[in-house]
Amino acid sequence: MRKLFISADMEGCCAVASQNALAPDRWEWPAARRWMTEEVVTVSSAALAAGYDEVIVADGHGNAQNIDPESLPENVWLVRSWPRPLLQMQGIQEERVVACAFVGYHAGSVAQDSILAHTYSSAYRAVKLNGEHCSEGYLNAALAGQFGCPVVFVSGDQYTVQDALRYAPGGVKFTAKRSLGWRSQTSLPPRQTRRMLGEAAAGAFSRPLPNPFELKGPFHLELEMTSQVSAEMLAYLPSVTRTAAFSIAVRFDSVDQIMRFIAFGMHYSPTGVPPAYP
Repeated sequence: MRKLFISADMEGCCAVASQNALAPDRWEWPAARRWMTEEVVTVSSAALAAGYDEVIVADGHGNAQNIDPESLPENVWLVRSWPRPLLQMQGIQEERVVACAFVGYHAGSVAQDSILAHTYSSAYRAVKLNGEHCSEGYLNAALAGQFGCPVVFVSGDQYTVQDALRYAPGGVKFTAKRSLGWRSQTSLPPRQTRRMLGEAAAGAFSRPLPNPFELKGPFHLELEMTSQVSAEMLAYLPSVTRTAAFSIAVRFDSVDQIMRFIAFGMHYSPTGVPPAYP
């Protein structure tokens, strides 16, 4: 049995243009939720048609309850809600997962002019690993590489596709829209984009698997927080060093340890329920 893992986000989906689309209390979220769901359905269907027996999809946006489960094809497992230790990559560790795809992705927090660019929520201004600025795609691909899985497909805006050259040079990249700035985009109608998305994904899944993106440890992780209090409190933890008013640094031996720490910094609360996502 061969499985494909899909990590899905919303900011890189066709037609999503601003924060008005990103959360259930905002007027365009119902439409954006549908666009995200349909892009995931398109890529999942292409994988099943190409011979994958199952698909695991991790909903990685906002409250992680955006994708409509009823709309998914059979044999697609859906990972929903928080907290979870591997964040957007929960499921990559499952047996018989041989490859992964990133759908609806966005560029990292330091990317200029890329629509809604950020790295792991509003908790972090910047994330660096061994001196390298990280997008979510970069770190997620490194985690996939730890489990021996290459990234075979990436979709998002033109800056996301450019960033993917770092971590998925042998994968297929699909530009779902073009960023005009941090809060503006231009795109074809979602139905037309999905047709082209499906064709690109089918091509990706029919090719021989490229090499995984593997990074060698030890790893020096630097996080620039969005508040001084966050940096102060994380520095209470053993082995965490506060390096500046907003910044901390910590060393790890593996990428999955890094992901658990990033998840903790984003989602910890005494009840285990992230306060932003009741």
